[in-house]
Amino acid sequence: MQLYSLLLSRICQYISMEQDPRHIRISDYNYPLPDERIAKFPLAERDQSKLLIYRKGVVTQDRFTSLPSLLPKGPLMVFNNTKVIQARLHFRKETGAVIEVFCLEPILPNDYALNFQQTAHSAWLCMVGNLKKWKGETLKREMTVKGQTLTLTAKRGECRGTSHWIDFEWDNSDVTFADILEVFGELPIPPYLNRDTQESDKRTYQTVYSKIKGSVAAPTAGLHFTPRVLEALGEAGIEKEEVTLHVGAGTFKPVKSEEIEGHDMHTEYISVNRSTIEKLIAHGGEAIAVGTTSVRTLESLYHMGASLLQHPELTEEQLHVTQWQPYQEGIEWPATIDALQALLDYLNKHRLETLHSSTQIIIVPGYEYRIVKAIVTNFHQPQSTLLLLVSAFVKGDWRTIYDYALANDFRFLSYGDSSLLISSEYSEKENTPCDNNNEMFPLVDEEGNILGAATRGECHNGSRLLHPVVHLHVFNKQGELYLQKRPMWKDIQPGKWDTAVGGHMDLGESVEMALKREVREELGITDFTPEELMHYVFDSVRERELVFVYKTVYDGPITPSEETDGGRFWSMEEIKKSIGKGILTPNFETEIQKVVEELRINN
Repeated sequence: MQLYSLLLSRICQYISMEQDPRHIRISDYNYPLPDERIAKFPLAERDQSKLLIYRKGVVTQDRFTSLPSLLPKGPLMVFNNTKVIQARLHFRKETGAVIEVFCLEPILPNDYALNFQQTAHSAWLCMVGNLKKWKGETLKREMTVKGQTLTLTAKRGECRGTSHWIDFEWDNSDVTFADILEVFGELPIPPYLNRDTQESDKRTYQTVYSKIKGSVAAPTAGLHFTPRVLEALGEAGIEKEEVTLHVGAGTFKPVKSEEIEGHDMHTEYISVNRSTIEKLIAHGGEAIAVGTTSVRTLESLYHMGASLLQHPELTEEQLHVTQWQPYQEGIEWPATIDALQALLDYLNKHRLETLHSSTQIIIVPGYEYRIVKAIVTNFHQPQSTLLLLVSAFVKGDWRTIYDYALANDFRFLSYGDSSLLISSEYSEKENTPCDNNNEMFPLVDEEGNILGAATRGECHNGSRLLHPVVHLHVFNKQGELYLQKRPMWKDIQPGKWDTAVGGHMDLGESVEMALKREVREELGITDFTPEELMHYVFDSVRERELVFVYKTVYDGPITPSEETDGGRFWSMEEIKKSIGKGILTPNFETEIQKVVEELRINN
């Protein structure tokens, strides 16, 4: 049976890679999902869910709390910070019939934030439940909001596909539409849970990092994250960025057409800050996406940038990604970095801090991922576009993942367990060099007196054992400062720019010995004159260091070692502009200000 399943999986892989994406048959993406395997409620502790790991075609499992230790060193992880709104409103007719109005997308005004702040009128595109009972008359509901009584009315307008234009009006200018939804709206939990919304869902059907109101469904991959997991990610050197994609009801929309070409994706609205695009560029155009909503946002950014490279004068509205845009033939697709840079140039040109646009992107087998190198995601419904997205990422090997999850008692769908899917190219990063965690360091007091010894691993695991390090700031005669780039395999601050020379004192070394050794090993410099500037204690979540700081002026040859990822001289103005943007290490940012002040005093 196992052999049969493996063979079937490989056949499906081959078929998915060879066929025209538009002609994918949704029936090929079906699997048995008994109702008892659908998680109706979340675990009491979110981060104790099971975690499936897919890497190089092999499936294993762990707990979600282990996620930080399972990721490659120094990646960028992107979260969708959208917040679910209580989008269902119920009206009772005089006949007793209940009409449900489900707010999907703001129309007038068409901006979420502006619409929520309306104080008399708001128009939305809505799905209507029990539509046949609504003959066109105005629906009314008396309510008390913020201690004030008002009447909310709903008028049905034109039909748009399966939805309707609904005009809401109320007779109290002190009450916003957001206030009305907050008090009388109902949280729209997924229909496949087959239960009524409960009071607990208001808390559990939101991510702990949700901020921006506007979604009618939660980015459920994020439901597993807790403050302690987020803190552990930071301690592991994983950078976190947020985007906003307002999730529409289309995420629940079943695929009813035989071929995927007949399925229309709903428009989803995205907001991405300039700093996020800068971070993506700094990370080589690669990211780990938390959830399929983050996937769609990141991959849409690439295609927006590609459009700008072809048509630089496009507006934000024209940057909209259409459903089949990524599958156009005869196009020479640009490098990811070039596409992202085009977006950044666009923001600079128009003096924008945030990109606002929309996407209908559909990701199915045959799609080429441009930015996303790993995905944290839940287990999705059979015959869904989300399952197609997963299949595209794992090159058609989705059955291996889902067969394992079904056989090993994983919980499915929104409140279910999680998975970490890692692309083959990203997995290779695990084979890069790494620090020797058994290396011995001296332990010292704040004056540098040796008190004992501990391993590198013990010093960097959050124990806060004080251990000494040496730093050398290398200036040239023009006053520029040499910085090194930390390799991605470093266990602390991988991929960031740092002091020219920085290293630990080994057990048995003096400060001077350690400094000369580190300068020789990292820069190939043996002929230099160090000047001691200061020493201080540097605190972080991961470690506590006694830093001995030196400077030198040097214009000779520099040969960076394999312990660095290269380096170059920076002007002080360039350094100043980079502070606070995640380009430089936090300890360098703190230290350079101390150095500048010390040099000012001494001069």
